Amino acid sequence: MWQKLKERLTSTQAVPESHATPGPDIPLGLDLQRYPGIEPLLDAGDIDAALRLVELADPDVAGHIRTRTELLLRREAFVRAAASPKPGTWPPRSDRQLDDADGLPEIMAGELDTEVVTAGVRNHGALIVRGLFSERACADLRQTIDAAEAAFVREPRELDPRYFMPLTDLSGAEVSAYFRSINWAGGRPVPDVPAAAEVILSEFRRAGVPDVVAGYLDERPAVSMEKWTLRKVAPDPNGSWHQDGAFLGADKHALNLWVALSDCGQTASGLDIVAKRFDEIVPVGTEGAYFEWDVSGQVVQQVRGERPIVSPVFATGDAIFFDHYLLHRTGLGSEFVDWRYALETWFFAASTLPDNYEGLLV
Repeated sequence: MWQKLKERLTSTQAVPESHATPGPDIPLGLDLQRYPGIEPLLDAGDIDAALRLVELADPDVAGHIRTRTELLLRREAFVRAAASPKPGTWPPRSDRQLDDADGLPEIMAGELDTEVVTAGVRNHGALIVRGLFSERACADLRQTIDAAEAAFVREPRELDPRYFMPLTDLSGAEVSAYFRSINWAGGRPVPDVPAAAEVILSEFRRAGVPDVVAGYLDERPAVSMEKWTLRKVAPDPNGSWHQDGAFLGADKHALNLWVALSDCGQTASGLDIVAKRFDEIVPVGTEGAYFEWDVSGQVVQQVRGERPIVSPVFATGDAIFFDHYLLHRTGLGSEFVDWRYALETWFFAASTLPDNYEGLLV
C-alpha cells in the first residue's frame, strides 16, 4: 500500500513548474487603481461590495472570470486582515451533550448552528451533518474534479480556465507554486478551479456555513490554498492514523468541514475515526508509523480507551465537522470498489493561519 504512495510522491511524471499562463484573454491579476473606493472595502473585509464595484466597472466580469476575481479579492482581503489581526475568545465551550449512541452525534442540515457545532466538536470530537450539500452541487463537483484532474497535466495553451487557473496575487504572480508542484497527486486546490469554487461558495452561503464557522472561531475565518482541496480517492487508498494538528500546529484555531461528494463508507472509502474528544497531540512517529506525524495502530488502541473506532456511512452531500485534534484516517476496506469524491475545507482564524499557507478571507 505505502509503496504506491511513495511512487506517487517521487514520480518523475512531467508536471509543469508554473501554469500561470492560462491564455491571452484571461487576466491573471487585478489593478485596484481601476476601481476607486475598493481599498476601504477590502480593508473592511467587505468582499461582496468590492466584487460589485468591479462588476459595475467591468460588465464582462462574469462566469469563471467573476469567480476568479472573487478569489483574488478574498486573498487580498486576507492579507489586509492578517496585518491587523483581531483574535477572538478561544477555545469555544459548550455544556451541551449530544446523542452519540452510534459513536458520533448527527444532525440534519437544517439544525446547523454554531452552538451545535461547538458541542459536537468540543465535547464529542466531531459532528456529522446530513444533507449539507445538494445532490446537484455534488454532481457538478464530481464532474469538475474529473475535468480539473485532466486539465492539470495539459500544456498551458490547452488549458480550460474553468478547471485550472492557478491562484495569483494582484500583480499576477502565481502563489503557492512550490506547493502546487509537489501536491499534484494529493488533490486539486479549490482556488485553482474556478468552476468548483463557484459551486462551493454558493453551497456554503446557502447552508449558512460562513456564519457558523465565524461564530465557532469568534473571528473572521479564512481558508487556505493548501487545505481547501477537492479529493478523488481510489478504491484501494492509502491511509494512516493522524491528527492534523501534528503538522498544522496544535496552537491553531481551526475547524475542518469534510463533505462527501459521492456515497462513501460502503462501496467507496470514507473515514475511520476514533470517536473521542482529544485536547492534545498523541505520540507520533513511534514504531509502526509511516510518516513522522503518523500515529501507530498500537498508540491508537492505547489512547482510545473505551471509545469505539467508527466508519460512518456518508450519503452524497453529507458532511462532518472536526478540528485538528480528531484522530482519524482515510477509510480502509477490501470491499471498496468505487472511487470516493470529497471536499476538504479547513477554516482557520485569520490570526492563526500557518505561516507558510496562503489565506483567503471567508
